[in-house]
Amino acid sequence: MIDFSDPELRELFESFLVESDELLDNISQDLMIIENQPQDIDLINKIFRGFHTIKGTSSFMGLDNVSGLTHEAEELLNKLRKSELIFTGDIGDALLRVHDIIREMIENIKSGSDEIVDIGNIKEVIITLRNDKPTAVIIETQNQSTNNNKNSLNTVLDGEFASGDGDFTDEELDMLQAAFADMNSQFVDDIKEKDDNSNGSNIVNNDEDIDKINSEIQVNKAEENKKIVSIADTQLQTKQQPNLANAQNPNSAQNVGNESLRIDVSRLETLMNLSGELVLSRNRLIQLGNSLENKVEDKEVYNHLVEALTQIDFVTSEIQTAVMKMRMVPVGKLFQKAQRIVRDLSKELGKNINLILKGEDTEIDKNIVEELNDPLVHMIRNSCDHGVESPDKRELNGKSANGTITLAAAQHGNHIVISITDDGAGLDANKLKAKAVEKGLMTQLEADALTEAEAYKIIFLPGFSTAAKVTGVSGRGVGMDVVRTNIEKLRGFIDIESELGKGSSFSIKLPLTLAIIKGLLIKVENEIYAIPLSSVEEVVSIDTKSVKTLNNREVIKIRDNVYPIIRLNQTLNCATKSESLENKNVVLVAVGYDKIGLVVDNLLGQEEIVIKSMGPFMGNIKGLAGATITGDGKVIMILDIDTLIKN
Repeated sequence: MIDFSDPELRELFESFLVESDELLDNISQDLMIIENQPQDIDLINKIFRGFHTIKGTSSFMGLDNVSGLTHEAEELLNKLRKSELIFTGDIGDALLRVHDIIREMIENIKSGSDEIVDIGNIKEVIITLRNDKPTAVIIETQNQSTNNNKNSLNTVLDGEFASGDGDFTDEELDMLQAAFADMNSQFVDDIKEKDDNSNGSNIVNNDEDIDKINSEIQVNKAEENKKIVSIADTQLQTKQQPNLANAQNPNSAQNVGNESLRIDVSRLETLMNLSGELVLSRNRLIQLGNSLENKVEDKEVYNHLVEALTQIDFVTSEIQTAVMKMRMVPVGKLFQKAQRIVRDLSKELGKNINLILKGEDTEIDKNIVEELNDPLVHMIRNSCDHGVESPDKRELNGKSANGTITLAAAQHGNHIVISITDDGAGLDANKLKAKAVEKGLMTQLEADALTEAEAYKIIFLPGFSTAAKVTGVSGRGVGMDVVRTNIEKLRGFIDIESELGKGSSFSIKLPLTLAIIKGLLIKVENEIYAIPLSSVEEVVSIDTKSVKTLNNREVIKIRDNVYPIIRLNQTLNCATKSESLENKNVVLVAVGYDKIGLVVDNLLGQEEIVIKSMGPFMGNIKGLAGATITGDGKVIMILDIDTLIKN
């Protein structure tokens, strides 16, 4: 990559790259839509403007390969705009191929690569289509590499618009600024939320205190849901109601200058880390303030201290919420890729598949979106290949020839749920068991003991595949196990529901953010641990009469349900003083439909915790998800509930 000596030029060129990405995303999405609405002139005009903008800015930057190809696409779209041509599938294929080539060229520019992007015969195909001649020409998709082409950022400084000494004149910089004046997009959502922080360090074990903790758990979840509804209503009203004051007064202050800024991700990460440290310091101050209540003689001074701590608590929560909101992005951008995947696979597999998107405006942490891309792509491909049947089979079974895949996102409390549902053949539990036994992944006895819901999870076993042969889509035995592993790394989990002959639904439940969570602090022997509050269903004091042994496993009966229990002092290898369950508590935790009771000695209340990585040397300890620092400065471990349930 070139080291731009002129910061202003570097910033403008980076803006070009960002804008090109956004335009290409929009073009891809619009090309998916227009195939079903070929007469929509407004949409054709929008696609035309996207290619036209890329052509203009890339030409100005001296990227002749990009501008030349976009010019060909622009000419084809111009004929469509004038109704001189009718949009066809061949035209759609050609424009999508142009989109892919330009995307690859832009990616090479970003990475500073000098590799050639093979455009094949795409220009000839476009010219043929533009002349409205029947074509049987196959669009070449090979992408070969060579070191002969030097189409990198160096070309930019050597272009015709640069002055002789390689520096830009003021006039040229003004032209660049004018060209990119509208590149900013809305980046910061300043909706304020108030987090209800609960802080406790006193041991609570009697029934009254346990009832209070259970009430707080339910109140927290209810408040989260109310907060989300409130935010959604505010955003909806903002979108529906125009700013009449600004409309009447175009010269008002709010209309002057840019309303958004592009912020480097590293700066945002730094801000997030600092806000996490601020939360830890806030917790420490509040705990110190509580400990001084009976030690300060001057109650007026103490009351002022409490006031100051309350204000710090409020401001810290506001800062934390604002920073977290800055990291939140809609999942719609992730969903857009699914449209292209389904379209291409439909043609490749000879199936008619419609994709329905729901909840694209649902927001989630940017880091989670990036990590979720590969699992989601694989699951969509899996639904197209294994889920939806061929048109002949569907009609034979009394279904419509067209299959449907629904990709939906919704927010539930402090989690987001993404589901991939198809109306295909569904999962056959018996076939899955037989295949697992055949591949040696389990014994026949183990397979027979599985329930139908447990049998569905066989597809997550490493090396498992039901494909009859290896294809470009599936059959390599590497897939759903990797999907589950990647989702679990994000502290999420995946559930399956299926009905044979009706279809399947895969639900991914993920936390909204990976940085700061609320935790329930517990004590096991002399050690303190944190349990993510989102996993806690209920806390009960142990009645020894309700604990029984079933199949050599301890279980506890809570009302009409029976749950297995884990003695954490044994699982975590704590020095055990007594094996008696007298005066102990059970924390009922859940991951998906799986629930289990954790036996703990004491409950220390709730606290907002900042998750810290344990590093490469300790990061692979099963049962531990990370570490945090409590209000009194102690380092404690955060339990990985999913791993505990599996073990």
